[in-house]
Amino acid sequence: MGINCTLMARSKYLNRRKFEMDKFKKELEELINKHCVENRADVPDFILAEMVCGFIESIGAQIKKTLDWYGCDSVCHPANCEKEK
Repeated sequence: MGINCTLMARSKYLNRRKFEMDKFKKELEELINKHCVENRADVPDFILAEMVCGFIESIGAQIKKTLDWYGCDSVCHPANCEKEK
């Protein structure tokens, strides 16, 4: 039963995260369009928004590895960093 609860909680988290990213992507697309940024790059606003969101999603794992290496819980809690470079 514990595993099922964990899987359900994880599924809820991932669904919420996907919804939040979809909402962000739509708002970003509208912002890009509002400021005519797509004209500067000659790329449609929805493609630029997809590119930015894809970048954010792809770099997330690398940021997590870096935080783990420094011993930080998250960017929001830099005081938890133990290693100094």
